[in-house]
Amino acid sequence: MITTKKKPGSLLKYRQVEQDIRRQIAAGRWQAGDRLPGEYDFANQFNVAYLTVRHAVSNLLDEGVLIRVRGKGTFVADAVPSVLPISTRRQTALLFPANWQRIDPDYFPDLWEGFQQATESSRHRTPCISYEDAERPGGLEIGTAVACLLLEDAQQQLVERLRDGGHPVLAINHYTGRRSIPSVRIDDAAGVEWAVDHLVELGHTRIGFLLGDPGNLDGADRLRGFRSAVRRHGLRRTVEFGGGFEESGGYLAGQILFAQPSPPTAIVCASDLSAIGAMKAARESGRSTPRDLSVIGFGDFSVSGYIMPGLTTVRQSRVELGRTAAESLVRLANDEPVTDTMLAAKLIVRESTAPPAGDIK
Repeated sequence: MITTKKKPGSLLKYRQVEQDIRRQIAAGRWQAGDRLPGEYDFANQFNVAYLTVRHAVSNLLDEGVLIRVRGKGTFVADAVPSVLPISTRRQTALLFPANWQRIDPDYFPDLWEGFQQATESSRHRTPCISYEDAERPGGLEIGTAVACLLLEDAQQQLVERLRDGGHPVLAINHYTGRRSIPSVRIDDAAGVEWAVDHLVELGHTRIGFLLGDPGNLDGADRLRGFRSAVRRHGLRRTVEFGGGFEESGGYLAGQILFAQPSPPTAIVCASDLSAIGAMKAARESGRSTPRDLSVIGFGDFSVSGYIMPGLTTVRQSRVELGRTAAESLVRLANDEPVTDTMLAAKLIVRESTAPPAGDIK
């Protein structure tokens, strides 16, 4: 698989179309309840492919900017997400890992995109600063309000140090420490629970979970959701195995798992990429997806809908996460109260899941 890396702030074509539609709504060309032109009309207007427009409109539907009425068309929602205030009392900063491209080229650009969407119509600018630079002398002005992306315990300790040093702090992702630090996150645990529910409804009882990176907070949340669903359904023949969000981790874990005498008939993976690796290992062991093995990923990265079979997965609205984080950060910078915000995940069912065909020998 070839992955195209992009810098935070750079836009793919469908993101540009999203922003153009948002701008035209904000400018009053279409108001709440107005019916929009068809996707082919938009494709001609923006001089892009029809599928590009379809992707952009699908995202706006997911985010609640637009609504679709069967047989009637696509309309502007009654309540379009608001824009941010023009100014803040404090400086603001967004803390990201310096090596975000190597960690995950799919997750971070979408989050940054949403963050920019929330601030693009104002004169306020929030710089993106690495974790390391934030703690260097002069890295942050005194009292700067900070949104910090939490990946592991090291970032949790960082936000605690910043808060103790007088910075208003917002956590992006699950903060599990003891300080009073508001957070914005996606309900990863519930997303995995819905994935297990889907497999149980199909008739699977031997279900495995492919773990994420050791120490990763998102991976821990997803494992917690798996264990909760296992307890709720009273499943006895489950296994937790492997480790890593990348294709290679899923592939290696699958090679070991499918060499066992009685492997699961279905697996839930902590990442779409590890799910793709596990599907390759299954195929090489003579198993067909979904006839012999149902697979569910996590993330709904763009590749998930294009592989064969299409990957059933848990969708994260990463753009919405970034936008909500920006809105919360501005309130924090204006010394307004900020509470925890939990965004919903969504199960996207494609062709990689089916009822079990029988015991795998």
